[in-house]
Amino acid sequence: MKTHILFDFDGTLVDSAPAILACFSRVLQAHGLSACRAIDAGLIGPPLRQTLEMLSGRSDPELLDALSASFKDIYDTEACLETLAYAGCQATLERLHEQGFTLAIATNKRLLPTQKIITTLGWDGLFAEVFASDSYPGRYADKTGMIGALLHDGAIAPQAAIYVGDTEHDGLAAAANAVDFWPVAWGYGHFASQEQPLQSPQQLLERLVSA
Repeated sequence: MKTHILFDFDGTLVDSAPAILACFSRVLQAHGLSACRAIDAGLIGPPLRQTLEMLSGRSDPELLDALSASFKDIYDTEACLETLAYAGCQATLERLHEQGFTLAIATNKRLLPTQKIITTLGWDGLFAEVFASDSYPGRYADKTGMIGALLHDGAIAPQAAIYVGDTEHDGLAAAANAVDFWPVAWGYGHFASQEQPLQSPQQLLERLVSA
């Protein structure tokens, strides 16, 4: 029986792309840099520093520190507050919570903006745990380790959990922890034809009932 529903955040519960991509453009402009690749939704998901290195084409630690600081200043104080939830997500989260499921988040986003968005959307109290890329520095290096840490801390049996996400990387991280993965069709990733992504948040409820 599934008792714990673990969620990715960006591209799964919230459409964070517009605010994040605008920040990347502003950061590069502020530092006199040109993007080495298209600034599009394909950038959403990996940790910030990794994305800035890929986008700038630079690996100099001091420059990446400066780019990261600029991004955090712009995003954390202004842009993140404009993030919208996907249609139907709030009602689904509330129903899951009411029905006794334990909800948690495992995201490559940093903790501060994640918590700010949760509060702005009125979702405080819905999630038992929020694990972000920087929640426990040095404890895990990727989402596989993050999900493992979340399971450990919550004493959650893998077979009792589902991880809901929008990319193949989310699926690989779930599989590495023996957790069932339920992909969503509305995020930033793409799945093989044999996958059957959820077409709406409401379908998550329906599939849980029939699982």
